Amino acid sequence: MGSAVRRQQKMQQCVWASAVVAGACSVMQASACPTMNVGFDESVRDEPASGRIVIYMIPDSAVNMGSREPSDGPFFSQPQPMFGKDVHGLAPGAHTAMSVDGVAAFPAPMCDLPAGGYRVQAVLDMARRSSSWAGEPGNLYSTTQHIDIPAKDDQAYAEFSVDISLNRIVEDRTALAFSQVEGAELFEVRSKAMSEFLGPGVRMRAGVVFPDAYDPAKKYPAMYVIPGFGGDHTAALGEARRRQMRRPDERRLFDANIFVIILDPESGNGHHLFTNSLCNGPVGDALVSKLVPALTKHFNLIDAPEARILRGHSSGGWSSLWLALNYPETFGHAFSSAPDPVDFHAFQAINIYSDVNAYRTRADAKPVPSFRTQSILGDEVKMTVAQENAMEEVLGPDNTSGQQWDSWFAAFGIPNERGNPAALWDARTGQIDPAIAKQYAAHDITRLLRSDPERFAPIFRDRIQLVVGSWDSFYLERAVKLLLGELRELGYAPGPENAGSITIVPDADHGSVLRSDVVQGSIGKMLDLLRSNGHLVHETAPKETTDE
Repeated sequence: MGSAVRRQQKMQQCVWASAVVAGACSVMQASACPTMNVGFDESVRDEPASGRIVIYMIPDSAVNMGSREPSDGPFFSQPQPMFGKDVHGLAPGAHTAMSVDGVAAFPAPMCDLPAGGYRVQAVLDMARRSSSWAGEPGNLYSTTQHIDIPAKDDQAYAEFSVDISLNRIVEDRTALAFSQVEGAELFEVRSKAMSEFLGPGVRMRAGVVFPDAYDPAKKYPAMYVIPGFGGDHTAALGEARRRQMRRPDERRLFDANIFVIILDPESGNGHHLFTNSLCNGPVGDALVSKLVPALTKHFNLIDAPEARILRGHSSGGWSSLWLALNYPETFGHAFSSAPDPVDFHAFQAINIYSDVNAYRTRADAKPVPSFRTQSILGDEVKMTVAQENAMEEVLGPDNTSGQQWDSWFAAFGIPNERGNPAALWDARTGQIDPAIAKQYAAHDITRLLRSDPERFAPIFRDRIQLVVGSWDSFYLERAVKLLLGELRELGYAPGPENAGSITIVPDADHGSVLRSDVVQGSIGKMLDLLRSNGHLVHETAPKETTDE
């Protein structure tokens, strides 16, 4: 390809970078760019491979990264350079050049990488079945290697090239891991409804943690846990391993002889939130019509909504609310913390109904923030919506990254003409599509409440305990405050006399809210609810422990 065409492509990438990230993007000859050549040999895979290659980098200047590998990203607190490119039929022994042509870049093209040292890792994602390439058996990845990029005025810069070998394969060790951990079991069941939507053989999964004194002849209540974004049913392994090291409140839960069932919320579009979706399929219906009955029968669980408690944080927190509201005949109570947006007037820091642009504020055209930390000066924005979306474009174009925003596009929206989740806003400019925004209203929990208060408000009042930090890292407290305001206006605000509650914990963020008294005390409230309903019939005396 001629240098003039390469220069034009480079200019287009610079326009893209400046549209999503503050800062300039200089134009250089492609021949003067660093090149990273990615491939694999026959010892790893003896057939051609197609998928998305992503190069992850961590600069040596990054701080507090500990033992993190580059491909553990993306990292919100320290956005890292990333480069993505689709490959088709990449043969063993061949390499593809990751430089300019056809490569999506964050935060800017490879030509603009500052000189210095980097830890580098490459991944070939061939599956697109989960939010994480590492959760998809068969994907290829490289070991981490260190490189030093010369300064641009160094003669070695124009010739700088690195070979990266995809020399590792993601293996499926889930079944083996469950077989080696006492007190935990992998449970799977085929879903006809999901198979009809997505294709043959779709299975729903759960990780089951047994009570300490399990007797298969007896019936037990269950707590259904929905992991947050990036989590799945394999978290049950950790729960079972910690059996002898639980905090006092956790020991109370297992002394009460309750099953803990951790659900798998993963899909090809990321966390599916257990809501029926035109992109993900009838996930909520399949859960309550297939997986829950199968679990109830197999483990001899009490078949009553009051004996099923939902618990979830973040995306799992939203899921627990949605399931409690829409399937009250299946689930009795929900304990939700820091849920994903429950009112789309505050879709994090975006009002999808009235804002024109998701990347720039209406009032002063400043970047819309997505992730913040607390400092003595107040909010310290670490990531903007534009930056986060730019990273998702590197990981998977056309809303196929499986990351947070793309997962919401899939859960709340509709498919586009290619069958991928339709974009709520233009990936380059941030311009919001009002027609797509209207589609989201059906999943707006405050609007759901307003549409039928006699049905939904009593569930909030009597069955839901919702907690969020006043300084949530992703601005999620804004939507909770709108929801609480709606409940107050309807005359259904939870109070001390109700089983339900909405608590905004002062100065807590997305993580620290889990250490708050109200969240730490939730297990005691769960036990009280089960006890009052007569479902702790096999409760045993607590073991002798030292809690100091």
